[in-house]
Amino acid sequence: MWPFDLLFNRTPTVKSVLPQIAVNEILSGRLPILNTDRIFMKGSEKCHYIDKAIYEKKIVRKRYVRRSSGYNFPTFFNIRYNRGSSEADVKDNIEYITYKGILYVTNKRIIFQGESEGFDFKLDTLVAIQPYDNCVELQCSKENYKIFVPDGGLVHAVIQLIK
Repeated sequence: MWPFDLLFNRTPTVKSVLPQIAVNEILSGRLPILNTDRIFMKGSEKCHYIDKAIYEKKIVRKRYVRRSSGYNFPTFFNIRYNRGSSEADVKDNIEYITYKGILYVTNKRIIFQGESEGFDFKLDTLVAIQPYDNCVELQCSKENYKIFVPDGGLVHAVIQLIK
């Protein structure tokens, strides 16, 4: 961690809106069934987790840098001697953008409904999950998601109970 991050605490914090009764159910090993009218659930789908979240999206932009050098000088009989070289490098500019929203975990999908960015994917495509105190990283078959939540261990517990 950079000293700059320690001074200015660049890690987002999220306040929970999940009822304490639901938290107690999850911690005791039972899945609560939460009612919501914000997402469309399919068939026998049930929502087990709803809380505020911040999705951090990593954007990599490639920048091409070209350097060239050379020289020429005249030789005998109006013939010029040219010598030169050039090379190109690819530089990655990494940028992080955060989106505030709501994270839903159902028995079939994980859904992030954000102000201008959102996603959803089936739980079957979830390959790995890494919980932290204030964040959870989800790895799917095609993409990685870093989501700041009030308690990453709680999201991990819900997903473990579903799978």
